[in-house]
Amino acid sequence: MLFDLRPKETLKDLYGRRTEYSELSRLVDSGSWVVILGKRMTGKTSLIKTFAKENDGVYVNLLDAKGIEDLARKLFVESGYGLEEAGINLEPFHIKWAKVAEDALSRVKDKVVVLDEIQQVSSPYLLRLLKSA
Repeated sequence: MLFDLRPKETLKDLYGRRTEYSELSRLVDSGSWVVILGKRMTGKTSLIKTFAKENDGVYVNLLDAKGIEDLARKLFVESGYGLEEAGINLEPFHIKWAKVAEDALSRVKDKVVVLDEIQQVSSPYLLRLLKSA
């Protein structure tokens, strides 16, 4: 599937990115936080989706996320949990979404978590959340 425009998810389909994949593996193994930057349509999503899948990680696409609530919901869904498993009352007046997102991250603490399009999330709590992770 070399010329398929959709992001790749397996190493065999990831063309021309072995060096970047190896460097990403090295950095993650060292315990570093990694940010993948580059121009549009250059394979960033393919690289990170493949890495997450090959390493039993959690890939979260935040393309349409607007705030910490969307981040929390997507984290729970992609990590295989439902919001009800966190004991969350879904009435908006009772939810602290930053705490929900923190709980979601704590449930996947032993996995690589890939947050694609994180720049979409607008929240004063985002940096605090990432720091606690």
